[in-house]
Amino acid sequence: MTAGRTNDAGCPDVLTLTSVLDGRAHKVTDAELCAPHSVRTGRYAALCGHLVSPAPLIDVAGVPCGRCGQLDPTPPADEAPRRRPARRRGWGLRRMLPA
Repeated sequence: MTAGRTNDAGCPDVLTLTSVLDGRAHKVTDAELCAPHSVRTGRYAALCGHLVSPAPLIDVAGVPCGRCGQLDPTPPADEAPRRRPARRRGWGLRRMLPA
């Protein structure tokens, strides 16, 4: 992760972390995850302003924070830019080589 990096839609990358303090899944930007104060303390400021002490990432995600959902700058999944399917490779070789 790189601080300040943006995704294809021009929005900052946002990750969801469940807080051990309130059990809710909060949204945190990648810039906040890389900030020196966050790295030192192990706590991250969520979009809603809550200070998140993350639960282990193998735990089930908590109930989503409503305020973080309202403030999330990334487009919803149904509005995400569509990607073209990957091209199949090797089709021409199969046509030329004997079976």
